[in-house]
This record gives sequence, C-alpha cells and structure tokens, in this order.
Amino acid sequence: MKTRLHAMLDNALELPGLATWRRRRFDAAFADGGYGGEFRGVHRTLAECEAAMPKTTLPAGYDNEGMAAAYRDRLDRVYPGDYPMLLWLGKVFADGATRVFDLGGHVGIGYYAYRRYLDYPQALSWRVHDVPAVMAAGRALAQERDTWKQLSFVDDAGAAADADVLFTSGCIQYLDETLGERIAALRRRPRWVMVNLLPLHPTEAYWTVQSTGRSLCPYRIQRTPDFLGEFERLGYEMLDMWENAEKHCNIAFDEAHSLDRYYGMVFRLR
Repeated sequence: MKTRLHAMLDNALELPGLATWRRRRFDAAFADGGYGGEFRGVHRTLAECEAAMPKTTLPAGYDNEGMAAAYRDRLDRVYPGDYPMLLWLGKVFADGATRVFDLGGHVGIGYYAYRRYLDYPQALSWRVHDVPAVMAAGRALAQERDTWKQLSFVDDAGAAADADVLFTSGCIQYLDETLGERIAALRRRPRWVMVNLLPLHPTEAYWTVQSTGRSLCPYRIQRTPDFLGEFERLGYEMLDMWENAEKHCNIAFDEAHSLDRYYGMVFRLR
C-alpha cells in the first residue's frame, strides 16, 4: 500500500502545473548554491552548456577561493573508491616509478592521504597541476604540512611528459579536452595512467551543469567506448577497471542521463 501511495504521489507531482512549479523551485535554489553535488540539464557541447549556466552570483568553475578551500576532509582519510588506486600506486612504485604528475590534484589531496598507507619512494616527486587559485592554496598548505618536501605545484600541463605516472582522480570531467587529447599532445607519454572517479555513460556523450554548493561548473560525461578507444589508439593497455559505487551523478528530472556509479582504471603503455 505504501509503494502504491508513493507511486500516486510521484505521478501527481508530474502533472503539468506541479511539474513546472517543481522545476522552477529547483532551478532557483540550484542557481544560489542549493542542492550541492546535484546536476541540471543535458547539453551536447561545452558551448551549449556554458550558455545554459544559470544567472547567479556564484563563481563558475574551480578557479576561486571557495573551491580552493574545499575537500580538506580528504587530506587525512581515504574513501572506498580510493583503495584500487592505493593498490595500483603501490604496484607502480614497486615497479620503480618515482615521478607522479597529479592532474587536478587540488591542494595535494592524494599525496597527503595516500602516504598514510603507502611507503613512498625516497626519491618521490609528486607534482600537482590545477587551476591557479587552487595551486596557490596548495603551495601555502605545503609550507605548513609537507615536511617530506616531495610535493610541488606546476603551472605547465605539459610537465606530464616528464612523469612516470599520470594520476588523476575526479578531475577530467571538468576539462575542455579529453584526457586522451591531452596525452596525445605530450612530447612523451607517461608509462602509467591511473584514473579514478570518472563519470561514463554507456551510449551517450554530453555535458551537464554541476552545483558544488560553492560554484557552478560545466561537467562532461563521456561515452565509455570513446574514452577507452582513445587509450587503445594511444598505445595503452588497460590492466584494471573498477566501479566507484559511492559516486553518483543525479541530473534533476532526467533519470536516463543520471549515473548510479563512476569508474576507475589503470593503463600501461605497451
């Protein structure tokens, strides 16, 4: 009876007048930073997505003080989706890798959190590339926290060419280019590529708008065969792939384009 009642209420909320009211109410709150972590709209291109961004006083993207101050809870803990990355990073270090390029590594979140569980190489160089506001916060934090002096921040994304490992977690959905396009442009390809917290759709590629609660961001969803195909063409073999079951992309009023999990994977250059 309860299930039937809920179904009746759901159907009632989709009546024309109520559905319009619900969407307007959601959109107003979304534009002001409400529904942090939620998404709105489906767009075929970045330009279309940017044109659909709500008019708001919130900043766009990550290059601002609000986003630079985010995620401090991740500096001292790991989450379920981190464990495959920990496993493979340990294997990569055992293979002799010492140079990590962390694309979108924020203030060094992976560097600080993972070293509690792994024996980092003595010669480790962990270089983070992110937007200017975030890297400025990372450099300031490192002055206080990085007693090992193995973390640095680099302005040039091309520095990935000097790395043994390209490491990225929860970043590439915010980039104008795909990860494959970025790697193809490098003068040298890293032997290892480790990707985590990646939203993929089995049959479609599109953009949506994310509310972080502090800013609004264009957000790319890639089609699974397209993402994997780029790495195949670049000469990489996939050694592992896993699901991040704790991560979701809930696009308001659009169940078909919402995602109930994200993915991670490890590639090695053939």
